[in-house]
This record gives sequence, C-alpha cells and structure tokens, in this order.
Amino acid sequence: MDYLNIFRRGGDDPGNAEGEHLLLPGWSEQEWQKLFAATTPRPFKASEIVIRLGVNERSLYFVAAGSLQVGVTYVDGVSIIALAKIGPGSVVGEQAFFDGQPRSANVYAVASGELLCLTQEKFRQLYETEPALVRDLLFALARILSLRLRHTTFRVQH
Repeated sequence: MDYLNIFRRGGDDPGNAEGEHLLLPGWSEQEWQKLFAATTPRPFKASEIVIRLGVNERSLYFVAAGSLQVGVTYVDGVSIIALAKIGPGSVVGEQAFFDGQPRSANVYAVASGELLCLTQEKFRQLYETEPALVRDLLFALARILSLRLRHTTFRVQH
C-alpha cells in the first residue's frame, strides 16, 4: 500500500469531512518513512470493532485505508451515539495514547481497510532517535485533538 500518498494528500478524502487528517506538510518522504517504519500494519474488515470501549491499551492508530466510525454504546452492544467518522489520512486512539486511561468509545469499521499501529514502546524509541520528527507529530496530533474537542463542543451546544 502506498502510505506516503495517503497521508500526504492532506485529507482530500471525503471520509475526513471535518478536516481531521494528519497534517505534516513540511515532512520529506524520508521523515514519513521513519514514522511508517515504527508502525505495524493491522488490516480490518467491515463491521469489526477495532477499538473497544473500556480496554486498557495505549496504541495510536493511523488510518491507511477504509472507513471507521466512533461511537458510544449500550452494554448490550447497540450503538446509541455516533460521534465521528474517520477516513484515510487520520488517526484514532489518540486519547488513550496520551492520557493512559481506558478507551473512551468503540471504533468500528464501516468499510474494510488497514491501520498502522504505533505502540508506546515504538513511540519512545522513535523519540530517542528522531526528536524533531516526534515534535512535529505531536503538534499534528494536538491539532486533531483540538478539532475533535471543538466539534464535540459544537454538537453539545446545538
């Protein structure tokens, strides 16, 4: 899969309608390749739950292909609130990645695709060898977190 073109497109995918794509416009191909080398591909199928509410797991997932939906569910598994749609070029799992708390929602596949998994251990190794790259990545992730908080605030107000 051509990960570079997926993430360099700057979010022209309609699945990221809210602009929540990972923006790193100044990165060279080599910088992107260093990030991809720190991840592990994880394919998923339509209807699969890729992140489960309440699970203690701190990996960050880059969406390389497919379509995901974030939702809060009842105990019986029926979705009651769809919080966001996530498409290629974005990320999921960022809250638990940063705060170490259990997963706050289910993320399930609307269409089959692939995630790139960045574990905490691989993140620390990347930081030790590429601190400037990690700094840029953190600012890009902070932008996504901020946008998601703004969208949530807007939904609550309306």
